[in-house]
Amino acid sequence: MTEIRAEFSHGLSVQGASIGRGVEAIEQSKAIGRYGVECIGPVEEFRSQYVLLRDRILVFKQMSKVRKFLQRTNIAKTLSEFATIPIEIKWHEAFDNLVTTAGKNDMLDKYLAGSSYTAAWYVLLIGSTSYTTGAAVTDTMASHGGWAEDVEYSQAARPTTAWSAAAAGSKALSSAAVFSINGDGTTIKGCGLNSVATKSGTTGTLFSAGLFTGGDKVLANGDTLNVSYTATLT
Repeated sequence: MTEIRAEFSHGLSVQGASIGRGVEAIEQSKAIGRYGVECIGPVEEFRSQYVLLRDRILVFKQMSKVRKFLQRTNIAKTLSEFATIPIEIKWHEAFDNLVTTAGKNDMLDKYLAGSSYTAAWYVLLIGSTSYTTGAAVTDTMASHGGWAEDVEYSQAARPTTAWSAAAAGSKALSSAAVFSINGDGTTIKGCGLNSVATKSGTTGTLFSAGLFTGGDKVLANGDTLNVSYTATLT
């Protein structure tokens, strides 16, 4: 009986040690989104001239080839004047955003069970209008009651993303998403990443969303936001 009890006790000890080693081997994984936002714009004393020339250039871009040819002298002069206006960095901020449950589920589905999947992701801006509680992990593009998208920029759609190869568990944009602000007193609270390009659209997968840690940013007509993004699995 003594030998049996000793063997039984030894078996429990071995089993416990084995279970303990298994627990120690478990690794936790966390998805994190990090944004870097830089605001550039004309030196304030040149802002009105900058906006005037910028809008004139936009009109030129919409002309037919024939009209552009006829206006080539004016176009060249306008572009030359526009290029001489001094630009400065207004501010820069880097901050973490949450990755939504919908984003995590989409990542798992596409990677572990996807077939011939082609990524398409677009950056959006979170504004102050209709803002209440901010981003939540349960947010989707169809339902995000704590915030609303801001679309006071001249691009016809949300800026598309281009990615560098993943390294060290992170994947970053190879170039910044650009927003050309065309509204005065535009207040931006943060950024998001969605799979559909349509401004103010409610379809697609909301992968990431969140707010500036340094508080709201008030922009002026003529400012440009350059938004970088890095997704990391830790």
